[in-house]
Amino acid sequence: MESYTNPLKIEPIQRNTVTEIVAQRLMRLLSEGVLRPGDKLPAERDLAQQLRVGRTTVREALKLLTLSGILEARRGDGTYVRQDFTAFLTQQIRWPVLLCRREVNMIVEVREGLEVKAAGLAAQRATPEDIERIAVFRQLQQIEGRDIELETELDMQFHHAIAVAAHNELLLQIMLSLQGIIRQYIALSSEATDRLETTFAEHQAIYDAIVARDPAAAERAMMNHLTISRRGILDAALGSDKD
Repeated sequence: MESYTNPLKIEPIQRNTVTEIVAQRLMRLLSEGVLRPGDKLPAERDLAQQLRVGRTTVREALKLLTLSGILEARRGDGTYVRQDFTAFLTQQIRWPVLLCRREVNMIVEVREGLEVKAAGLAAQRATPEDIERIAVFRQLQQIEGRDIELETELDMQFHHAIAVAAHNELLLQIMLSLQGIIRQYIALSSEATDRLETTFAEHQAIYDAIVARDPAAAERAMMNHLTISRRGILDAALGSDKD
């Protein structure tokens, strides 16, 4: 009787290498907001000492994240977190997606599912440090005239701080993967409507509910904020006759 030889050649499962573990540790710092877009990373020697691994391992981990589009190596200056490090997750999403009423509604529905929940969790779990970061929205009052880029950045920081304060790593990772399209949405909302004072008041209501440790109020305030934002884009930017 002939023996059966399996023609498939399946590679055995490999354990994570130390390089991959270091890369994952750096990604966690990004997801937790410890490292932010534009930040310069410590020198390889310092990272190696803090992580208790060899410099070669750190160098390979940095190279891996650089090739992934998350970090940027600047010759003679060091390694930085790319300003658009989430772009590789949203490369197929562009401004035209926001020119359709259906797509705007889809984006807000996803944001509602994530950010309303995040606000409720933040009201339960936010640390004093988290609350201090959420208060970044107060800088909106310091803007003279209109500065769409700065308004968008402060709005992004506000929503990101709430996601961090939820202390749910999976929720935060999903939020990070959507950052590109959310930034575009917020920028369009700012351009389409003159509602800086209204936005500040909406953010204040969310902040107050989180500080008061009132999850239901925080969720209602976030839902109200997202609903008003959607209405502003649809009415001012798209017009009532667009599909």
